[in-house]
Amino acid sequence: MEKILGLNWAIANVVKRLRESKGLTQAQLAGFAGLSEIYLSSLERGIRGDSINALMLISRVLEVSFGELMGQVEAELALGAQKPDTNRNRSKQSINP
Repeated sequence: MEKILGLNWAIANVVKRLRESKGLTQAQLAGFAGLSEIYLSSLERGIRGDSINALMLISRVLEVSFGELMGQVEAELALGAQKPDTNRNRSKQSINP
């Protein structure tokens, strides 16, 4: 089966953007959708993105239709989805040689 280049990244970016617009943490969205925090974290980092069932649960919690969620994923793909920024809220550590 052929994989669509950038699909996981597009899903990651859309889910994260919608989650943040609702003011939810990953833990809250995972809990409300009945998913594990590890799964949701992997999804938002672009590591996973293959479960239609999970995406339908997420769309319900985010109060968007599945079609709207997928429409935004498709638009993200058209823009050339980039790997999600996973270091945004982490402190930077300097490495001394």
